[in-house]
Amino acid sequence: MKVDFYFDPSCPWCWVTSRWLTDVSTQRDITINWQPFSLAMKNDELGKNEKDLSKYGVSHLRSHRVLRVIEAAVEAGGDRGKLYSDIGKMHHVDGYDYTDTEIELMLSLSRLDLSLVEAADDQSFDDRLSKSIEEAIAIAGEDIGVPLIVFETDEAQKIGYFGPVLMRQPTGQDALDLWDGLSKLARSRDFYELKRSRPAGGPDTGSPNHPAVC
Repeated sequence: MKVDFYFDPSCPWCWVTSRWLTDVSTQRDITINWQPFSLAMKNDELGKNEKDLSKYGVSHLRSHRVLRVIEAAVEAGGDRGKLYSDIGKMHHVDGYDYTDTEIELMLSLSRLDLSLVEAADDQSFDDRLSKSIEEAIAIAGEDIGVPLIVFETDEAQKIGYFGPVLMRQPTGQDALDLWDGLSKLARSRDFYELKRSRPAGGPDTGSPNHPAVC
């Protein structure tokens, strides 16, 4: 099965879901097509001063710079999923911020030219980031964020959902059971939505000292 997974590197909820899906893909026939989804762009935060934004908005702006570099790196032969995994671990697990130093480390882990960090401030990549959001919205609607998974039905129709939103990464049989149930439910032509209020606090990303911001 092929699925599209839309991500913003700033979101800890997205990070947890992505690790679950990556793990499950090694035990189920799943091909993941990683797609960027800029929360800064979706929330109309680009071009604003950090002091005028919430901590979430600041995180989105810094993550948007990372997304520009990831797109430049993909042009240079990099793998979008690996780039996201590497920078995501630095941020959500190790507790680093999205400075140019961390972005360069992300590039070095893929053996890419460190000069690609200059794309962080290159607005020419915003067109493709905007197009990626438009494609997601066309499938799943306006009221979405990340994590977002797009499935394909047996009739080749694409259906996308915001979620699943996970408090922590399930493992073992629990992880497989969640996928098996979700993939069956998500491809039903009659299923629309499941939702409830989130508990206080953020997800468990595996970091003992990094606050969850999304």
